[in-house]
Amino acid sequence: RSLENIKSENPFPGVCGHVCFRPCEARCNRNEYDEGIAVNALERAVFDHADANKVKRPTKKQKTAKTVAIIGAGPAGLTCAYFLAIAGHDVTVFEALPFPGGTPRIAIPDYRLPTKVIDKEIEQIIELGITVKADTTVGRDISFSDIVAGYDACFIGIGAHQSRKLNIPGEDSQRVIPGLDFLKAVTLGKESYPGARTVVIGGGNTAVDAARTAKRLGASEVTIVYRRSAEEMPAYSREVAAAEA
Repeated sequence: RSLENIKSENPFPGVCGHVCFRPCEARCNRNEYDEGIAVNALERAVFDHADANKVKRPTKKQKTAKTVAIIGAGPAGLTCAYFLAIAGHDVTVFEALPFPGGTPRIAIPDYRLPTKVIDKEIEQIIELGITVKADTTVGRDISFSDIVAGYDACFIGIGAHQSRKLNIPGEDSQRVIPGLDFLKAVTLGKESYPGARTVVIGGGNTAVDAARTAKRLGASEVTIVYRRSAEEMPAYSREVAAAEA
């Protein structure tokens, strides 16, 4: 019942339970009495322990005969598809990558977000009758004008798949790899060994994920270089601690 209640508003409790940094808990009004509700831990526990055979699927409303195209099968696109399907609309999702999931599926390492977790939740969304066309790039495999003409509505949720540039000489040299590109390549099996010594420039979660992934791939020495103090690193503190450990 708890999982059903959560999924009435959020189709990704498993993903959130694993990787959300829970900003809602710090601002929870329950803090005025004792402490904030442990939403992150509750989502994780419910996803991990709910009996799948007893969880009721969302009740879909009567068909509306309306069609919606969604560009991008990341969290935004799939959440949109989820609620539109429940509302009775016919939904088609176009995704440039070989599989749905967006950044969580392609750029968050498996040790932090197991593939089986996000794949399970994506499968439960698609089971509502949603059509997913992977390996389909809008503008190459199908034109945007065709989508606009062929559907009653279109939602664009293409995500933020580009790493930030430093804009310094040499950053386009061989073996200088943007963090997101590196993590994607590992997921797709295109990157296996980064080298014995690896340096990661940046202090965000992508940087820490890249550093920990490089270590797992066999790099003997991995160094994170950040322009400010360790306390000012925007990465989650528990991830920084885990990287140091």
